[in-house]
Amino acid sequence: MRRSRLLGCLCLFLAPAWAAPPMRIVTLAPHLTELVFAAGAGERIVGTLDTSDYPAAARRIPRVGDSQHLDAERLLALKPDLVLVWADGQPAAERALIERLQLPILALEQHHLDDVPADLERLGQLFGTQSVAAPEAARLRAALEALRARYAHARHLRVFWQVWSAPLYTLGGQHVATEMLRICGADNVFAEQTQSAVAVDEEAVLARQPDALVLTGSATETADWLQRWNSRVAPTALRTGAVVTVDPDLVTRMGPRIVEGTRELCERLAVIRARHP
Repeated sequence: MRRSRLLGCLCLFLAPAWAAPPMRIVTLAPHLTELVFAAGAGERIVGTLDTSDYPAAARRIPRVGDSQHLDAERLLALKPDLVLVWADGQPAAERALIERLQLPILALEQHHLDDVPADLERLGQLFGTQSVAAPEAARLRAALEALRARYAHARHLRVFWQVWSAPLYTLGGQHVATEMLRICGADNVFAEQTQSAVAVDEEAVLARQPDALVLTGSATETADWLQRWNSRVAPTALRTGAVVTVDPDLVTRMGPRIVEGTRELCERLAVIRARHP
């Protein structure tokens, strides 16, 4: 059902009946904001959520809500000719609200790294900004291929990826984080889990004996997580300093910067690999 509705949205917006590219865009996820800017149409965004903070120009865009609430009156007042939503992450109630308001919707979803340049090209076609979007998509693809080639024969590390501490949360095999680790020559120790995010207990982490820990929280959150681990029986990786911290915006937002985040992750894991032969 979701797939058919998504395809319906895509067909609607790419149909020849469109007289002109959308000029008043609302983005309802920060990574969608980043994608529109990268596609060369950032100046057309008239509204977004309070979580959209990159690039710097995104912070000046009027807000229509946050992750918990969408302001219907503000949204209508902006008179958008396109509302970009996150197909997987947008609450069903918000999708239903936008449809009741009879605003044109385009739903995008990215599950793999290669989906990011693909959506850049799609947006470039829709906005008529192919001269910006196509080269950027090509740059991202080339960067990903370079990373795959560079770490293709690296000694694999077993990694525990932490996204929260109380309760302890990690990411499963279907999450793009597992693909990122694979590119870097590493394995997610909870890759068999089918959920994107899954709660685990400390004993399960210790039993899998990860070679390294990847922590994706703010500086304050990461410090708290390390303190919690150190107050208990910490994994060997923590005791030997095999810990990687990465800005969560670089590795959880499915926008162009996720390629930069993958490169940073690979380089930091390479340091641990060299330090612990």
